[in-house]
Order: sequence, then C-alpha cells, then structure tokens
Amino acid sequence: MAEIRFGTEGWRAVLADGYTFDNVRVVARAAARWFKQQPRQAPVAIGHDTRFLGDRFAAAAADELAHSGIEPHLCTAYLPTPAIGYYVVANNLAGALVLTASHNPAEWNGVKLKAPEGGPAEEADVKWVGDEANRILRNEPHPRAPARDHQRFDVREAYLERILSLVDRDAIARAKLTVVADIMHGAGGGYFDEALRRAGCAEVRTVRPDPDPTFDGKHPEPIGPNLEESVSLTADPDVSIGLATDGDGDRLGLMAHGEYIDIQRSIVFVLYHLLKNRGWRGRVMRSINVTSMVDRLCDHYRCSVTETSVGFKNMGPEMVKSDDVLLAVEESGGFGIKGHIPDRDGSLAALIACEALAYEAKPARDILSDIFALTGGRCYFDRLDLRLQPEQRDKLHEALPSLAPDALAGQPVETVNRLDGAKYIRKDGSWLLLRLSGTEPLVRVYVEARGEADVHKLLEAGRDLVLDMAKG
Repeated sequence: MAEIRFGTEGWRAVLADGYTFDNVRVVARAAARWFKQQPRQAPVAIGHDTRFLGDRFAAAAADELAHSGIEPHLCTAYLPTPAIGYYVVANNLAGALVLTASHNPAEWNGVKLKAPEGGPAEEADVKWVGDEANRILRNEPHPRAPARDHQRFDVREAYLERILSLVDRDAIARAKLTVVADIMHGAGGGYFDEALRRAGCAEVRTVRPDPDPTFDGKHPEPIGPNLEESVSLTADPDVSIGLATDGDGDRLGLMAHGEYIDIQRSIVFVLYHLLKNRGWRGRVMRSINVTSMVDRLCDHYRCSVTETSVGFKNMGPEMVKSDDVLLAVEESGGFGIKGHIPDRDGSLAALIACEALAYEAKPARDILSDIFALTGGRCYFDRLDLRLQPEQRDKLHEALPSLAPDALAGQPVETVNRLDGAKYIRKDGSWLLLRLSGTEPLVRVYVEARGEADVHKLLEAGRDLVLDMAKG
C-alpha cells in the first residue's frame, strides 16, 4: 500500500495514482482528528482551485469532516488560496483544507492545511496529520462517508474589499496604469484581475483568464518560460507592468518592457517601495534561496533580516507570533505582507507593485536601477531543476549533508550554510544552493552571482556535483 507522502505544507500526489478519492478522504479524516484536538472548536473551510474534479474532491473531503464531527464550510466555486485564508480569519474558523497543488503541473493535486490565523499550519502539525493519515491507511477500514449538504461560502467580495483597503487606490488611479494580468488558467480568475480593475488601473489586459484543468499544457508557475505570451505584451510602450499569478493565486510574477523580471528583482522591487515610500521598518524574513540584495537594501534602511528554510510554513507562524515582520518572501514568488493574513497573496502583492509604480512615477526599469544603486549593483540569479530517480534521490539525500567542495567554478568556497540543503558562498558573495524538493522528485540548484557568465558557470558546477553524488 503506497504511503501518503506529506511535504512542505501538506500532501501532493499525481491524479489517479496517489491522489484518489479514497486517499483524499483518508487525509481529511486525519485532519479532522487534528482539528478536534485544537483549542478552537469551530467549523473548517474547504476550498479548491481549477484542477480536474476539484469540486468533487472538495465535497468528498467535506463529507469526511462532517462524518468525523467537524462542521465544514464548502466553497461555492474555485477560489485563490489566500481568499480561503481570509475567510478563515474573518469568520473565526478553526482553519482550512485547501485542495490544490499550487504551481505543480496539471496531473498533480494536493491538500494544504491552514491554521486559524489563515496561514500555513506549523510543521509539527502538518507532520502529525501526515503520520495519522498513514496510520489510518494501514490500520483502519476506510468506507466512504455518506454524501451530505454542507454550508456554502462565497468570500469574493469581502476578500477583494479587504486587500483593496491595504493599498493606496487613489494613487494607483491617478497613475492611469495599463497592466497585463496573466491568470495562467488558475484560481485567480475573477480575483486577481478584478482587484486590479477596482484599484483604479486604467486598463487591465487579461491573459488566460478562463479556468482550465490542463493549464493549456503549461506549468501554472509564474516564471519566464511559462509567461512568453504575456511577456511579449509588455513590450507595448503603453503597458506599465505585467503581473502574473500561479494556479492557486498565492504567488506573483512580474514583467515589464518586454522582459520577465525574475523573482529576486521582483522581491527587492516590492521591498524598496515598502521601505522608501511607505516608510515601513522592522524585520524582513527571507528564505535561504532569496537574493542577498534583500540584506543590503535592509541594511541601507536599517531593518533586520531573518533567514529561514524554504517553505512559507517557516514564516507564517512567525508572522503570527511577532508583530515586527513587515514582509516575508520566498524564491517561488511568495509575498507575505504585514497587516494581512500570515500567508502569501499574489493579488495583494500585485496591487503593491502597482502602488510602487504610482508613487515612483517612473518606469519599472528605472526603479530597479535606483535599487541597484543602493545594493552595490545588480545580482543575477538562475535555477536549475534536475529530475531524479528514487535511488538517485536517496544517494543525494545521504551525500549532501557532508558535501563540502573547496572551490566552485574556479573560486574558493568561503562559507557553507546547511540551514536547508547546502548553500556554498564564495568570497565575492556569489552562492550556489543545492536542495531536494519537498513536493516533487527533484533537486533544485539555485545560483546568484554578479554577472550572467558567473551564473552559468556556477549552474554547471552545481549540475556536476549533483550528477556525481547521484552516481554514488
């Protein structure tokens, strides 16, 4: 019997392989037991994105919760993950189950576990639910819970009003921005684009707004290779900026001047505005694979930086516990912003990017030039995802904790950071990070350097290290 494997924020598996109705019911039963142990005995929200049979999987999870003694609130239609988080907070619920595989390809689906604060449950709690699901799978019969009618919720208007209250709509309207909004056929349709319209953008040119379980054959991740159509539209001089969100609407990708703005530059673009124009001060949380330009920008504005392992589960709970976190960012395009739920929100981050353009009253490329002047120049970034066979992954998992090369691409390694995987930092500040994915059978190679040629050399060095380790 195959194990139900939990990863970064919950469970993901391939449809009709590990992701089946029976396994969804098992995970929902395990989650119900966790919710019943929590201090807040309240209903639990269940939502889904635009993936295949999302509404039916969500209904099956709701039936299982109800059968286990937990009252479910079931969404009326697909919706972005952050909208579900906001519904939890606004209605004092115990948490949520979000049926989504986020940016994974169309053949995947999953379940995210959300806490009462609307953000990710803590790692220990996610692990408990995963362990309980496997215990149920091994030891208990799992007949189908009877189908029921459940309370339905539609949070669209309340959620839109909430995120719009967190930005300067007057400034955005005065700027008369024309924006490209790429929904990538995901759950952001009718939310992401509508937020931009209601914020006062003069024109919103939508791309791929219709829901499509196949995502038109592309990964619903807002990075350069997946955004070719919308990137080309931003070459129009009338377009101020391009904005894209992923399959479940919690991530942001930026484009401008016919170019994809990689996530590391997008992060400092948003952070610069919050520090300079809003005058925010406090602490910035960034994952280990985020650009060092964040540290230099924060040093200029006298803010502190906390580095975390990859995954918003390592940031959301800290945003709940401490009120000094003004921004939490990760390389996958996640922005958690003070004053909102302790989770990523692609729509709110898009609105703040528009607000930055409005306040600066200059093109995105000029704003980035101002940022690089403060950070000692631009850093270049790239990522390589290498798919592994199970035996290769096992070898890499065993070898990586002790791997310590003296040099990379001709330069000595000065520091090794093993907070998450292995990050090798050279004397000039350039770095290479090797990390096994928590959600897919991949090893990710991340690189940052001062020049594009150095990035390519470091990527090749990283590839060689991985292949050598995988051979054993």
